[in-house]
Amino acid sequence: MNTNPVEVLLARLFASPDEVEQFLRDRESYARNCGLTAGQVAAALEIDAASLRFAANGFERKRKSRSLA
Repeated sequence: MNTNPVEVLLARLFASPDEVEQFLRDRESYARNCGLTAGQVAAALEIDAASLRFAANGFERKRKSRSLA
């Protein structure tokens, strides 16, 4: 199965706020390790940190609320 590298990157980031922080420490290496092309890496470097943290934290809260139900 071929998985789009951008989807892999986003799935990892939205899976955990800790992954977001790891990504933000070294965006380029993290993106390359997900298999992104040079153009995709350039786009990943433009992701807004505050929005990314907001989304990841929101998904984390949603997962936790479901596990409590």
